[in-house]
Amino acid sequence: MRFGMMATGGVGGYFGGMIYRAGGDACFIARGEHLEAIRERGLRMDCAVPEPFTSEGIFATDDPAEAGSCDVVLYAVKTTSNDSAIPAIAPMVGPDTVIINLQNGVDNEEKLAARYGEGRVMGGTAYILTSVERPGVIKQIGGPRRIVFGELAGGPSARGEEIRSELKRMEINAEFTEDIQAELWRKFLFICAVNGMTALTRSPIGEIMAYEGTRAMMRGIMREVYETGRARGVKIPDGADEKLYAFIDEQNPASKGSMCHDIEAGRRLEIETLNGAASRLGKEAGIDTPLNDYIYRTLKLADMLAAGEIGPKT
Repeated sequence: MRFGMMATGGVGGYFGGMIYRAGGDACFIARGEHLEAIRERGLRMDCAVPEPFTSEGIFATDDPAEAGSCDVVLYAVKTTSNDSAIPAIAPMVGPDTVIINLQNGVDNEEKLAARYGEGRVMGGTAYILTSVERPGVIKQIGGPRRIVFGELAGGPSARGEEIRSELKRMEINAEFTEDIQAELWRKFLFICAVNGMTALTRSPIGEIMAYEGTRAMMRGIMREVYETGRARGVKIPDGADEKLYAFIDEQNPASKGSMCHDIEAGRRLEIETLNGAASRLGKEAGIDTPLNDYIYRTLKLADMLAAGEIGPKT
C-alpha cells in the first residue's frame, strides 16, 4: 500500500515518518528549506513515542506529479492552503485512491469531495501534538498519537478496515469508526475552545483556566458547538462537552493551540474553519453562538492582516 503525505508538516511528517520507519512505501510533499533539509539529512523525528529517529533516503518533492498515484493520501495541510492544495494533489489521485482528510474542522471533506468525488474521500482526525521545530525536524510533544477515520456516509467499510490494519502494522494507533461525523464534531468543540481562547488571549491553557472569566468562556464555546452539532443531527454523545471541558485540566498547562502559535508568528489563521464555521453552522441551525461570533470577528482581523488583505491607512 503506497501512502502519500500532503504535506510534511507536524501531522503528515510524523505519521509519514512512522510509515517509512516500519518499511512502508511513502512519498512526502514538502517545500522550501524544509524540503532541502529532508533531502540532505533525512526527516528527523524528535518524539516522545517512540524514541527519536531519522528517516533517511525518503522520497520528498514539491511536485505532486513526481510523487504519482498513491493508494492512500493523508491530507494534512493547513486549511488556509486548501484553494491551492486541493487541486495540487490531482496527480496523486488514481481511480482507487482514498484521500483521508486530517485537517481541523468539520466541513473540509466536502471541499475535497467536490473536486474528487465523495467515494474517494474519508473523514478523519488526528490526536497528536506536533510541529515542525526547524527545517527537516518534526517535534512530537504529546497526545495519544491516534488517527480516527471513516466513510463520509458512515457505516462499515472493507477498504477502511484494510487501511486501519496496515497502519496498525506500522505501529500507528489507527481506528476506523462507522460514525466519523460524531468523531469530527467531538474534536471540533474542543479545538474551537482551545484554539479560539489561546489565540484570543495569547495565553496558555493554564492561565486561561486559572481565571473564572476566561474559564467560563472556554466552557461556553464548547457548549455552543455541542448544541450546534446536535441541532444539525450529529450524534455527539450526551455530555461530550462536559467531559471534554474536564479533559482540559489534563493538558499541559503551558500548551497553546496551533492558532495561537500562528497569530504570534504573523501567519494566516484557521479562523474560518474553526470559530467562523461554528458561527456560520450555528446560524444555519438556529443556534445562538455569541462567543464563537466574537472570537471569529476579532481574530478575523489578524488573519486578514497576515494575508495582506487589509493594512493600515497611509
